[in-house]
Amino acid sequence: MIVAYYQGDTALHRLNPLAKLSAVLAGCTAVFLFGNVALVLGSLAGVIAVAYASDAGRVMDVMRSRFAVMLGLWLIAINALFTPAGRVLVTVPFYFFYLSITDAGLIMGVLYAARFLTVFLISALFVASTEPAALVYALMRRGLPYRYGFLLVLMLRFVPVFERERKMVSDAQKMRGLEIDKRGVRSMYRSLRYTVVPLIVSALQKTESLVMSMEGRAFGYRPDRTFTFEDHFGARDLVVTAVSWAVFALALVGRFSGWRLLNGATF
Repeated sequence: MIVAYYQGDTALHRLNPLAKLSAVLAGCTAVFLFGNVALVLGSLAGVIAVAYASDAGRVMDVMRSRFAVMLGLWLIAINALFTPAGRVLVTVPFYFFYLSITDAGLIMGVLYAARFLTVFLISALFVASTEPAALVYALMRRGLPYRYGFLLVLMLRFVPVFERERKMVSDAQKMRGLEIDKRGVRSMYRSLRYTVVPLIVSALQKTESLVMSMEGRAFGYRPDRTFTFEDHFGARDLVVTAVSWAVFALALVGRFSGWRLLNGATF
């Protein structure tokens, strides 16, 4: 269930990070404004087509994972069983009561599941096709203070480092005979005690080394900084940004004006 950046030369990779970030924000917001199930399912199909066109095999593996499938089915089942509105299709008997599955509940469940999968896939595509350093440098060129940008770079760079160290610590504890993978409160406590504490010590050591290195390079001495990374925002990026926010504006206007084409059965 880990989605990370992978190098590529697709059209999605070549887009400016800010254009992709704008498309993610507009798309994820618009999909929650749509109340038409067919329109949301069409949005999901479009995002899947973009994923296949971008050769994002790892992203599609995550979409086909048990977590994503089960969560989508869970959303459909919960809404189908506990939505009283609509026409009753099936009645499920329990010990002391009955649960009725309605057509409105099924439609709502499919709507929520499609929204979740669409947002999940859009975010995964953004992560898989955007280099973290390029995104941070683009934000700094647009006015983000470089101290905060450096903080974002450190956070993104240290995530795989700590994940690798966590695995090393966990493997070392298993080789010593410690059972830290069992379920239960006691097993959770043992996992925190024998895994998290070594990671905290390692993080403190890395922080001390990093601070000394930054002080030696006079980090923060000047209010501005230079960049070796060239950030280009071309016509293609402008078109993607304009189309994304045009779709968002259309969804916003349609939501509050009651357009049936965009809303359908509104929930």
